[in-house]
Amino acid sequence: MVNISSHQVARSVISGLFPLAYAAVLTFLLLQAFRMMRLSSASASISPSDRTGLKTIHPELLDENGLMTNEELWAVRFSDKEGSVIPEA
Repeated sequence: MVNISSHQVARSVISGLFPLAYAAVLTFLLLQAFRMMRLSSASASISPSDRTGLKTIHPELLDENGLMTNEELWAVRFSDKEGSVIPEA
């Protein structure tokens, strides 16, 4: 006759359930991650390009009165070669 204490039985039951609980939590988290990625990709294609729905202007394009500047704007692109600057209008 084998004498097994209840403490040893409880320990073996808990150690047997740990991998199952770990797998269940991992599966749940993976499913939630895929669901969130699916929702974000679907909402990105539906949403407008401007999140506010209002006409927005970069603050540097405004003058001291808050109106759009009438100055000529320049963009400068630097090439890999030293000393060459190519202005764009």
